Amino acid sequence: MSTNDDPLMIGVDFGTTQIRALVVTTEGEIVATGSTPTPIDQPRPGWAEHDPEALWRATVAALRQAVGKVEDPNRIVGLAVASVGEAGVPLDDAGNSTHSAIAWFDTRPEAECRELVDRIGEDRISRSSGCGPSPMFGLCKLLWLKSQA
Repeated sequence: MSTNDDPLMIGVDFGTTQIRALVVTTEGEIVATGSTPTPIDQPRPGWAEHDPEALWRATVAALRQAVGKVEDPNRIVGLAVASVGEAGVPLDDAGNSTHSAIAWFDTRPEAECRELVDRIGEDRISRSSGCGPSPMFGLCKLLWLKSQA
């Protein structure tokens, strides 16, 4: 059992439907939680993306909910983050986002995935990555973004 001066950690989980913040003791005891819906835009059929600023605002809201339930927030000494699978925010040299994060389940890079399979081969992709080719992979999304430039 923890005492009121033991260190705490906070974890943030960027999930498909919710962004969750969880404050725990070093023994794993849950002290506080917070959550907000994961903001998502679906501008076309098969497309799903996350606006980076909306993600940030939702993350701050979940963190504020969780930290607001902690008697002494100064006890929080660590942070861990788990992100939405196969999604990332592309940044420029100054650290500004250049595009929304393409959600893991977005199907827009299907043509790029087919091109990779045609050029490299499904077996080689599977041996190299440990996974079969899929439009959800970051490489396919990067190739799609490159095709839009």
